[in-house]
Amino acid sequence: MSYAGRWVHQEEKVPHAFSLCRVLDAGTFEQSYDLLGVVQVTVDRRYPQQLPANLRPWALATLATGGYGFGRFYAAYSTLDDDGEPDRALAEEYIDWSGTGVLAPARPDAAGPA
Repeated sequence: MSYAGRWVHQEEKVPHAFSLCRVLDAGTFEQSYDLLGVVQVTVDRRYPQQLPANLRPWALATLATGGYGFGRFYAAYSTLDDDGEPDRALAEEYIDWSGTGVLAPARPDAAGPA
């Protein structure tokens, strides 16, 4: 028996996505996540590092245009399960949102008491 041609390895096609959740009861034992949306993304095999780097800008643009109010949000770049839900996180960001922009932690005043 003779075979002509070549064997080509085909990788399993696992879908990837960006997702955004509102963090409910942040910092408490009852902390939970309300999934707001999932956007499937295409992985460019030549530049796989591009998607994790684009997660925060995507999340900030989504928050700015979505009319989301004050709160803590969780954005993730992840694989999707068979139901299209986020599965294994590959990159993640927590964002404290004022309703119009990112909240920054208070800086100690250099002129204040030591």
